[in-house]
Amino acid sequence: MSDDTNTPGSFREHVQRLVEGGKLTAEEAAHLLEGEDAAPTTPSRTIAQYVEAIQGGETPGLNLDLEIEGYVLSVVQDSNVTEPTLNASHEGQLEMSATANALTLKRARRSDWRTVKAVLTVPFKPQHVKVEINGGSLSLCDIAGEMRAEVNGGNITMSTATALNAEVNGGNFTAGNIEGPTKLEVNGGNITVTHATTLDAEVNGGNLRWTGLLQSGTHRTEVNAGNATLTLLPGSSVRLDAEVTLGNFKAAFPTQKSGGFMEAHYTGQLGGGEALLRCEVSAGQIRLLTGE
Repeated sequence: MSDDTNTPGSFREHVQRLVEGGKLTAEEAAHLLEGEDAAPTTPSRTIAQYVEAIQGGETPGLNLDLEIEGYVLSVVQDSNVTEPTLNASHEGQLEMSATANALTLKRARRSDWRTVKAVLTVPFKPQHVKVEINGGSLSLCDIAGEMRAEVNGGNITMSTATALNAEVNGGNFTAGNIEGPTKLEVNGGNITVTHATTLDAEVNGGNLRWTGLLQSGTHRTEVNAGNATLTLLPGSSVRLDAEVTLGNFKAAFPTQKSGGFMEAHYTGQLGGGEALLRCEVSAGQIRLLTGE
């Protein structure tokens, strides 16, 4: 009795059944079938079906999964459009599809890597957005939920989000108003946050510029080479606890220093001190400012 479970056709058919059954996403299937002489697998949902699921309440919101490799993208929200629409300067270079959980956009598999500029217009404010950028740039409209970003060269500019988790390994990331949890990691490159209410940051080379209002909870910044400039907005109520090893620490409000040149400990208070801000510096610098 012959066993054809390892034949190319059988394997492709099995993967296709898993996609149709919701066990694999189209992207996972494409990775499994890479190099196979087969037609691309069908996305688990068409874009129209994904929009219908959002409108019907089956899916809680419009999620975006963006892979940006050397192209320029602007995401805008326009309630006059009925479904997500992509307009690009060159046809066939970008590929938009829908999975069960998100609208995805990336370079086409057979792209000739032209310099492409594109606008993605969406009918509703995006809920959650996940971005990986390797060169190029992204301009993003307000989102209702969490922004997760990995920047490996390139630039991201965004405005409002409920939460932010950003890792920058070279390149630039700029965010506006972040209403909830803010987790930042800089490994070379630059992160700028212009208004936030929480701070959890690590800088391993590169630069962090953060501005926010701290009134409760525990917050931290760790700098291991590199620079962090933290600006506390009026109304902030902060108790400071900073450890510095072979680095620099400066604050715009009175602090007390103990220790010597190699290792120093700083304490201080701004306002009533309801929020605790822990800072740790090793061969780097933190500047703690107050501003309007």
